[in-house]
Amino acid sequence: MEVVDLKAEHALALGDVIDIHAGMEFTPELAQEVESLGGWAMFDGEHLVAIGGILPYWSGNGLGWMWLSRRWRRKARAVTETVKGILDNSDYKRIEIGVLVGFDRGCRWAERLGFHLETPLAKSWGPDGRDYSIYARVR
Repeated sequence: MEVVDLKAEHALALGDVIDIHAGMEFTPELAQEVESLGGWAMFDGEHLVAIGGILPYWSGNGLGWMWLSRRWRRKARAVTETVKGILDNSDYKRIEIGVLVGFDRGCRWAERLGFHLETPLAKSWGPDGRDYSIYARVR
């Protein structure tokens, strides 16, 4: 996996996203905002498989996010190990993520990445208004 700094063009180019992202497309304005906050884009050869980042809450704490294309499944182990490396080398002591309630594959992946369930049901937590479970990874 090749990891590069996230650019707006990456957010706009990520296609064939997994179902939980359906209906939540990046606008040019949102893509610019995401680029300004920092993050990464992950490539398998010439194919963009994921974008993500960690948004700072306050010193040492952040909110992790990631969008995956369907192509990521072909390289799930490599993507997982790459993301673990990014998380392990971040400056954050605590990183939180939200996983859509009922998205069991996402819950299992969060645990493989070293996150632990803290809040099973956070009502209307996500940007889409849906319910999420909150996971945290603390060093």
